Amino acid sequence: MFKVLTLPESFDSRPLREALWAEKIGHQITLSQARPTEAASGDDAESHEGGQELWLADPEQLPRVIAMLERQSRGEPLRDASAGAATRGTASSQSLIALMRQTPLTWLVGLACCVTVLFQYALGQAAVFEWLAIVPFELVGSQHIAPEPLSVTLAGEWWRLWSPSLMHFGVLHLVFNLLWLWVFGRQIEAIDGGWRFALVVVLSGVAANLAQYATGSVLFGGLSGIDFAVIGYVFIAARRRPALGYQMQRSLMIFMLIYLVLCMTPLSSAIGLGAIANEAHLGGLLTGLLLGWLLPRRSAA
Repeated sequence: MFKVLTLPESFDSRPLREALWAEKIGHQITLSQARPTEAASGDDAESHEGGQELWLADPEQLPRVIAMLERQSRGEPLRDASAGAATRGTASSQSLIALMRQTPLTWLVGLACCVTVLFQYALGQAAVFEWLAIVPFELVGSQHIAPEPLSVTLAGEWWRLWSPSLMHFGVLHLVFNLLWLWVFGRQIEAIDGGWRFALVVVLSGVAANLAQYATGSVLFGGLSGIDFAVIGYVFIAARRRPALGYQMQRSLMIFMLIYLVLCMTPLSSAIGLGAIANEAHLGGLLTGLLLGWLLPRRSAA
């Protein structure tokens, strides 16, 4: 990320952040810390008021940002609706490349899920599940399995604690889960960095899978537990650290909670949702909320 501008502390950055997200301009807004400066006598010190620092993934986008700020100062919409199609197309391709550079782990997790699903279609569900299920198992006939205890996983096949997150039951299941990861997971990586995104993904994946396994399930999979975790994390971060640029409406969190409760009732089967890993969803959500609250607030760079 490149620091390109310093804005007044009193500046309302929400319209700018919304416009930048809408234009797919990778960015971050942090609160700058007040820096003391020595007085002429060298004995006293005074503090300059902190401000807001704007960081861009691609510094070449700065002219577009300045144009937005100029339109805002004139009371005009921040986004230029009259921009030509060719210019918009070029900017979109540049911003996509910037997003890929800014959030490589988000793309990597999505790619790993896509590759896993391809293997499921090519080799068959059973073959992939034997490698990635939370515990090793043997097929008994064509309808039953004989699973090993969790101690076998803990004794050496530790990847199984997380690997069920890669498996999906159909293309729609995959696309739906990747959508939530893209909307919320990339916010964590772009704003708080790759290490914190990786921590959320790994811990929530393990927690979600163990929660589902605790109910007696073995053949389960999907990113949905991690999706609930990143949603919970962003919900907390958007309220504890709004100046950093996290975006999430309270109504969306309410919708996800309603969906979570609905899936735990018989109504989910009646409307055709099928078998759902409810415990994985709940385990992931609680992990994301907890990490969003417990992890130390990142200080301005």
